[in-house]
Amino acid sequence: MKLLKEKKNELTEINNEFLAETLAGIEALHKATNQFINDKLYKNELEDVILSEKKCDRIKEKYVQVLFKDKRALPFLVEDRFNILMKLDQVNDKAEFFARFLQVYPFKLYADIKEKFITLCDSCYKTVKELINIATLIETDFDGAYKVTFNVESNRREARKAKFELLDILFKKKDDPTKIYLTSKLVTYIYDIASWAEQTSDYLRGLIIKYPTR
Repeated sequence: MKLLKEKKNELTEINNEFLAETLAGIEALHKATNQFINDKLYKNELEDVILSEKKCDRIKEKYVQVLFKDKRALPFLVEDRFNILMKLDQVNDKAEFFARFLQVYPFKLYADIKEKFITLCDSCYKTVKELINIATLIETDFDGAYKVTFNVESNRREARKAKFELLDILFKKKDDPTKIYLTSKLVTYIYDIASWAEQTSDYLRGLIIKYPTR
């Protein structure tokens, strides 16, 4: 029994480390994106996002190693815990992809889309932040976690609205087609983070329904 408790505590510690680093990565991306919007981005600052994704990969490896050492006495099935980890890790992968794309994006942002782009970026950030909140709460408070899933849904809808408003403006522009295309990719790639965060939130909501109330 003591070994099982120690294993559970070890998993909790690693999970908390993973969630904290995921939050640090999305905060670094949010900061860098706002600097980009205001024409103040030093692109090497995006390395913080890339480094965070690499750190999460190392933490993920530790988590999986501990997870499969002993398959007993877990609040969730091993397969469910593994799926939670992999889905959350996709948030880091998508954030890193966006950061790398922004590093090579060769233009300044159109002035007339800056306000809506801020809305999109803020909504994306809030969506992921609430997802991390759910992943933390689900360990001890199913009711609290369930309620937060609706915050994720609301933020993702706000992000989707901003996405299509931005694309509507971009696709009507008479300008360099390359700039229009690459800017539309900026919009799509950052929205993908919010979209995936909601899919992961939906998965966690399903687990709350699947398991007895805690």
